[in-house]
Amino acid sequence: MVTTTQTNKPEWQALEKTRVVFGHQSVGRNILNGIERLAARDGVNLDVQERRAAPAAQGISHFSIGNNGDPLSKIEDFAAAIDAGAAQNADIAMMKLCYVDFNAATDARQLANKYIANLESLAQRHPETNFVAVTAPLMALQTGPKALAKKLMGKQPSGSIDNLRRAEFNTLLRERYASTGRLFDLARAEADSTGQHCRVTVNGQTVEALCPELTNDGGHLNERGQELVATAFLNFASSLATQQAAK
Repeated sequence: MVTTTQTNKPEWQALEKTRVVFGHQSVGRNILNGIERLAARDGVNLDVQERRAAPAAQGISHFSIGNNGDPLSKIEDFAAAIDAGAAQNADIAMMKLCYVDFNAATDARQLANKYIANLESLAQRHPETNFVAVTAPLMALQTGPKALAKKLMGKQPSGSIDNLRRAEFNTLLRERYASTGRLFDLARAEADSTGQHCRVTVNGQTVEALCPELTNDGGHLNERGQELVATAFLNFASSLATQQAAK
C-alpha cells in the first residue's frame, strides 16, 4: 500500500503514453486535484481534460456521472457516455461511486451486481478498452461529544452503518476483480495510506474507514489525502498500462 506521494519517472512515462477515461463525482475531483499537483511538483506534463467525448490526447479524460445519492444513475450515465464514444481509443476506463451513494438501507449486494454486470457488458461492447472497477470511497468515523453520547446510548456514531454497506459492496468487487488486476482499490488507499490501517467495528464486524488525517469534513479528501490517493491511482494506472503494453 502506498504511504508516500513519491512517483517515479517510469510510472509517469507509462501514464503519459496511456489514455485513461474516468467517470466520477466529487471524490474523483479530489483525486484529480492531487494528480495535477503531483505532476506540477515533478515537472510532468500530464494532460488532464474534462470531456465526455473521445480522449483528444494521451493522459486522463474525465467527466461527472449521474447524481449523488442515486448510484444507479451513475452506472447508467457512465454506460451511456461510453457507448456514445467517451472511451473511443481509450486504453483504460473506470468509474467510481461516492460515499453518499450508500446508507443504512442500501442493498450492497444488489448494487454491486449491477455495477459488475454493467462493467462486464461495457467490456464486451468495447473490447479495445480495459474496464476497471473502483471500490467505493469511505467516511471517517464520527468523533467528539455527539459520537460519545451515541455510544453511551448504545447507538453507532454517524456513518458507521453506511461504512458497513460500503464494505459489503467493496468486498464483492474485490472478490470479482482483485485477482484480475482490474481493480483500483480506492477504499483501501483511504484506509491504509497513512500506515495506520483505519478501521471501525460496526455490529461486531471490523470494516475500513477513511483515516481522519486525510479529510476535513469526514468524506472529501484534504490536500494530504488527495496526494496520497492520487499516488495510489497513478501507480495503479501506470502498472496496468505497462502490463497492457507488454502483451
